[in-house]
Amino acid sequence: MKKLITIYMIVGILLSTSITAQAIMDGQVDYSTDSLGLYYQITGGIFTNGQTYNGDNASGGVLRYIHDDPDDTTYANAFQQWARDDWFEETAGLALTMKNNDTIVYNNNGIEDGTHGGFYDDTQTSVAGLYMSYAMSNNYDWIYSGYFKLEEATAVDTLIGYFDGTGYYGNFDPDNPLIGYRMNVWNCVMDGVYPMPSNNTFTGDVFSSDNMAGTFAWSDTGVARHYSGWGDGVTDPIYRLEYTLDTPLILPAGEYFFSHDATIPEPATLALLGLGGLLLRRKK
Repeated sequence: MKKLITIYMIVGILLSTSITAQAIMDGQVDYSTDSLGLYYQITGGIFTNGQTYNGDNASGGVLRYIHDDPDDTTYANAFQQWARDDWFEETAGLALTMKNNDTIVYNNNGIEDGTHGGFYDDTQTSVAGLYMSYAMSNNYDWIYSGYFKLEEATAVDTLIGYFDGTGYYGNFDPDNPLIGYRMNVWNCVMDGVYPMPSNNTFTGDVFSSDNMAGTFAWSDTGVARHYSGWGDGVTDPIYRLEYTLDTPLILPAGEYFFSHDATIPEPATLALLGLGGLLLRRKK
C-alpha cells in the first residue's frame, strides 16, 4: 500500500499517552474501518553504517509488508508472512532516528538535524520521499517494516518513527485517545539474497513497545512534504512518533528491521461513539 497522498490539513503540537490494542495474527482481518483515519509511515533517504541495500529489490531491498486478511487475494503472498515490496533506489528504509541521552546514535532521514537534503520535496530531489506506507496492525491488519544496520553495539533510550499526522483521508487525529501506537524491531535473516524480518508476526523479536515499558509522544517535526503538482505553497507536515524507554535498550552490531503502527479500539467502543456505521473496506 505505497501511496503518494495529497493532504491539506495542518495540526499543532500535542502529546499522546494512548494505550495500545492487541495486534494478534488470528487469520482474519479485524476492524477494517476508515472512521478514525489511516496511519501512514514516512521513509528515509540517508544510507548510513555501510548500508548497501536500497528500496529497489534488485539490491536486496529494504521495505517489507505483512497482513492478516485471508480475503486479500491481490497480496496473498503477504498473508501472515513478510513479503518484498519494490520502492526506489533513493529509499534507505522507514525513517528512523534513535537517541541515547538526547544524542542521535542512528539516523537514516535527516529530519531531526536538517540533513535530509530536500528528500521530501520533489522540486529538489525525486518523488521518493513523498511516498508513504500504511501501517495499522489491527485495522486492515497490515504493516510495513524497514531495514537498518548498526556497525557497533548501540545503547538506545528513544526510538523515533515518522508519519503523516493527517492520514489518507485527512481525518487522522494523532491525539485522539482512541488511537494507540506500537513500535517494533526484528532481527534480520536472509531469504536468499533478500534481507527479511526474522519472524512472521506484527511483533518484533528484538524489541516491542507491547512488552517493553516506555512512553509515546508525537509532535510536528517542522519538516513538510512538498509535491510540485499540489500547487504553490501547499505542503504536508511530517510528524514524529517518539517512544522513550523506561530502561535503555542495547542493540548489538547487526542488521534489523523497524516498524511503527497505529491501532484502534474494538468495534463495540466505536459503536458507542456513533462511529460503527462508518465501516468501509478499502483497496490495498
